Amino acid sequence: MDRTDLQRLTKEELIDLVLRMQRPDKTSRTSSKPPSSDRKARRDRAKPGGAKAGHKGHSRAMSEDAD
Repeated sequence: MDRTDLQRLTKEELIDLVLRMQRPDKTSRTSSKPPSSDRKARRDRAKPGGAKAGHKGHSRAMSEDAD
C-alpha cells in the first residue's frame, strides 16, 4: 500500500487500519491458538545441525572375514 492508496481511504478506514496495526501478534497466551503454533525465539538464531565444514569423517573398519 503506497501513499496514493492511503490518500484514497476514508477517515474511518484509516482509523481501522491504524488500530489493526497496533494490535499485538496473537500467541497462545493472547488467543485460543495452541502453544505449538507459537514461534520459538531461539529457533530463528539457532545454528544448523550436522557436520561442520572441515570436519574429518570417521567410520568402522571393514572386517577381513565378513559373514
